[in-house]
Amino acid sequence: MQTFPPLVKTKRILVIEDNPADSRLIDLYLQDAAGNELETSFAQTVGSGLEQLRTSFGGLDCIVLDLSLPDSFGLDGFDAIRLEFPRIPIVICSGSEDSGLATEALKAGAQDYLIKGRFDPYLLHRSILYAIERNEFLFRLNEQAATIRDSEERYRLLFENNPHAVWVYDYETLEVIDANQEVEKLYEYSWEEVRRLAISDIRISSEAQKAMEDHMRLKSGKNHPIASVHRKKNGELILVEVTSYKFRLRNREIVLAIVVDITKWKQAEESLRESIRDKEILLQEIHHRVKNNLQIMASLLNLQTNYAKNKVVIRELKDTESRIYSMSLVHNELYNSKNLAEVNLRSYVDKLLDNLWNVYGTGEKIQRKVDVGELSLEVEKAIPLGMILNEIATNSLKYAYHRKNSGTFFVSAGREGNIVKLEIGDNGQGIRNLSEVEQKETLGLQLVKILAKQLKAGLDLNTGEWGTRFALEFSLD
Repeated sequence: MQTFPPLVKTKRILVIEDNPADSRLIDLYLQDAAGNELETSFAQTVGSGLEQLRTSFGGLDCIVLDLSLPDSFGLDGFDAIRLEFPRIPIVICSGSEDSGLATEALKAGAQDYLIKGRFDPYLLHRSILYAIERNEFLFRLNEQAATIRDSEERYRLLFENNPHAVWVYDYETLEVIDANQEVEKLYEYSWEEVRRLAISDIRISSEAQKAMEDHMRLKSGKNHPIASVHRKKNGELILVEVTSYKFRLRNREIVLAIVVDITKWKQAEESLRESIRDKEILLQEIHHRVKNNLQIMASLLNLQTNYAKNKVVIRELKDTESRIYSMSLVHNELYNSKNLAEVNLRSYVDKLLDNLWNVYGTGEKIQRKVDVGELSLEVEKAIPLGMILNEIATNSLKYAYHRKNSGTFFVSAGREGNIVKLEIGDNGQGIRNLSEVEQKETLGLQLVKILAKQLKAGLDLNTGEWGTRFALEFSLD
């Protein structure tokens, strides 16, 4: 007995044949060839066959169709079925030996054309099997083709509607393969002119070496945005940012380059940079003039000291001079700093104490111990803090060492997160009758409290035979 290629699962076959003898023969052939692998149903007209197709649950896998039926003749029935059920393969089984009709049926989409009395069970089974498999293969192929077409259409839409100029060119020859409409707008070439360009035509000669280096980087897969200068058709130079991607297509190495015109951005950036430079110069000049004016005031007070006879007046003039100097020093530090908004605290403290030591002529009698790390303060914080330090240091120099020949004045500052902690004090004789002093509130102490309040700082004062210590804590916010 002859063997036949097996089907993977049961297939449902509809035979549309009006001749009972032919229907029985086809059924016998299929049972002989495939056994239970095929489930066969029958219809005697195209109309009844269509009704079965419409009501069949899960659909049918193949149709065996006679071309001479009570309700159709020739390819009429075939066309009616294909119109409503284009995905189901049809095998023609006809008594007509008309080769023209056979050719026409195959061109119309029939999977095979069998002539009655010219086929055996094996040929019929194979024809149905191949029709099903071929139809499924073609369906999958068409689905893939549709997916590819959809994908190409999406990418084409992205390409054409990209708001930036997009070039596609050959990596080896640099010849332009494609470009979107934004290229025409940006470079002012017509499409016909674009097609005749090489990508090197829009580069400038002075960037030839850079262009070669950028091109070689693409070979290694690097596609970082690069700044470049391109030439438009009219010779105008534009500054652009180019992001390129290299890929392989149909045995060619292709580069897709997205070009963003950043000429206006760069001009705006340079304009902003110039504006910032102008403002920095202006701010420096303001700090310089404020510093000069404050120093003139300090000099006038110093000059007035030379004419004063009263020791109390002289002392008050010196105190006021040092206060003014502490403010002018902030502006001096800002004037000489690269950062016009912040003061380096260590530099400021050193210079402030230098001035006080000179004013009060302590020499080496009183040592200074400064422990201030890299800490910067804004002007709004630096001025009141400087004046607090000035008041406390002045008080120490005037009163702390009357009974001692030497001593140490100390300043320490540190930062914990956004909080600044500052300690200022001396190892002098301490403040006697502290409660009485606090009640009277001398000008210096009043200033310290007012300035601490301005800083929103916590202020703690401790004193004893070991000396005096002020502790401040405030936020940089």
